[in-house]
Amino acid sequence: MAFPLTDEQRSIVDDRGGELLVSAAAGSGKTRVLVERLLDRVTKDGADIDRFLVITYTKAAAAELRTRIAQELASRLAERPGDRHLRRQTTLVYKAQISTIHAFCAALLRESGHLLDLDPDTRLCDEGEGQVLMVRTLEELLDRRYEGLEENSPFVQLADTLGAGRDDSRLVQIVLDIAQRVQSHPDPEQWLQEQRQAWELDGVTDAAQTPWGALLLEEARRQGRWCRDRMEQALALTQADELLEMNYAPSISATLEGLDGLLAAQSWDQAHACLPVSFPAVGRKKKRTQELSPMEEIRAAQAAQRVKAIRTRSKKQMEKVAAQLEGDSAALLEELRLSRPVVQALMDLVMDFQKDYGAEKRRRSVMDFSDLEHFAVKLLLDGERHPTPLAESWSVRFDEVLVDEYQDTNQVQNAIFSAISQGGRKLFEVGDVKQSIYRFRLADPTIFLDKYRRFSVGDEAEEGEPRKRVLSRNFRSRPQVLLGCNDLFRNIMSTEFGELDYTDDQALVPGASFPEGEDYALEVDGLDLSFLGEQEGERESKDLMEARFAARRIRELLEKPLLITQGDGLRPVRPSDIMILLRSPGSVLRHYLRALSEEGIPWTADGGEDFLATTEVSVALSILQIVDNPHQDVPLISALRS
Repeated sequence: MAFPLTDEQRSIVDDRGGELLVSAAAGSGKTRVLVERLLDRVTKDGADIDRFLVITYTKAAAAELRTRIAQELASRLAERPGDRHLRRQTTLVYKAQISTIHAFCAALLRESGHLLDLDPDTRLCDEGEGQVLMVRTLEELLDRRYEGLEENSPFVQLADTLGAGRDDSRLVQIVLDIAQRVQSHPDPEQWLQEQRQAWELDGVTDAAQTPWGALLLEEARRQGRWCRDRMEQALALTQADELLEMNYAPSISATLEGLDGLLAAQSWDQAHACLPVSFPAVGRKKKRTQELSPMEEIRAAQAAQRVKAIRTRSKKQMEKVAAQLEGDSAALLEELRLSRPVVQALMDLVMDFQKDYGAEKRRRSVMDFSDLEHFAVKLLLDGERHPTPLAESWSVRFDEVLVDEYQDTNQVQNAIFSAISQGGRKLFEVGDVKQSIYRFRLADPTIFLDKYRRFSVGDEAEEGEPRKRVLSRNFRSRPQVLLGCNDLFRNIMSTEFGELDYTDDQALVPGASFPEGEDYALEVDGLDLSFLGEQEGERESKDLMEARFAARRIRELLEKPLLITQGDGLRPVRPSDIMILLRSPGSVLRHYLRALSEEGIPWTADGGEDFLATTEVSVALSILQIVDNPHQDVPLISALRS
């Protein structure tokens, strides 16, 4: 072992007896803890390593994890060459199921796909082929719908609403988008039926009783609380100056009264009646009767300016809220009822498309990645969402199911994990919701958050009860970096913004040791470019000025020189130690390369060039297109010119 485990890492490795959720901060050694926990079960409990299922996010991560486990086994066997159990594990590690969720589902279907009457020759289609097949299937479905059009039918209203008299490309895109997104639910058809039912509005008398009204009303309350806090600050500022208080306090008090009414509203109509919140004009301002010192004058002017800024911003914010809650419940519910046939027709169209697309894939003996997960769910869960006998048999195979990057799991995958781990009792999950960046791929971080909020802290949990533990010590970065990150995220991350409060449990704690006497600090630089608007003639590029500032700062670090840690000692920083991250390299990269060259700083750059757009690959693709169809003129010209 390279270095000993910390107490919090050891507590996770030794934890037994129920589902365990680990919230692991960046750089806290979560992969090492996962490996150590697995090997601890093998060496101390005497388990075989192929009785564990390890799920990772990518194939590369799975291969790297398997290699790391094999190396650890080999290292421990070298220490105990006579241990026959360890020697056996060095062979079994290559049989162990360390894979992505899709690879596991594929293995499950190969073994039990006949229970779903899947063709043994069914293959996995790539994304491009699946997209073409989806579009073709949907176009055929729409053609059949157009052939049987009935005047004023819900489908006609849907086509008119989304087509706007031109074509149905927008309708096609919306159906495909919905069909893709519902794949993150274990039962897409049931979810669509639930959304369809939500539009019936039976017994609904207030707009806040609808899912959409409730969401808007809660957002209005959140904005109202924010503005009330700001106006309280403004009122406190006026109390420091008698003249300021006389001029502004009555107006601010009236606004606070209006905000209190909004926050007390229990229904849509009550909230609507409180809007717009009044921000009374100050009127004719009273003049100061006594002279102030120059410093007092400056402070009074600054306070007045601050009060005005708070009122102006709060007023704009509440105007937006008033626009969102425009209309009373009767009018809004009537609009929803008029929209209901169109929305329900859209849900029906998506469900019909799902059925046709599924039938076409079966006819062609193909499946896509979402099919892997949904077929697995059908095998493992019955119609009541209870584990099937097959799920029970798979649960017996594994002593534990370990899931990495759990924050990027969706509902389908979570159902699979639960089914093969005896309802989660043999489930170990590790992740960090703050690092969830795959929501656009339908990941659902609320699964992680829900368990994190419900589970007991590890040492307080009863035997067999789900528990959670936290890895907060960061072993990668200096304390100055971590303190800066904590300060930033404490101010911007909350349940409303980010779905999680950045508390001490979530804060990064320095874990690595660095040489004493370092005088480092987190540096944030601001470049004032306001003068660019005053330039006459050809204006200097803002991007180039930013690039030159960065290049000069790098030159200072190299010449100072900045000392960094290497091994047990220090060395001067090198150009290769410094990285510049750009959000959109394509438009600004040339400026940074020019600025670095002007400062004589060596560089290498990754401009994010599309591999398929390079000349060599484009020519090769053109030749392949000609082989496929010699009558294509553009690819032929491209190949002839190469």
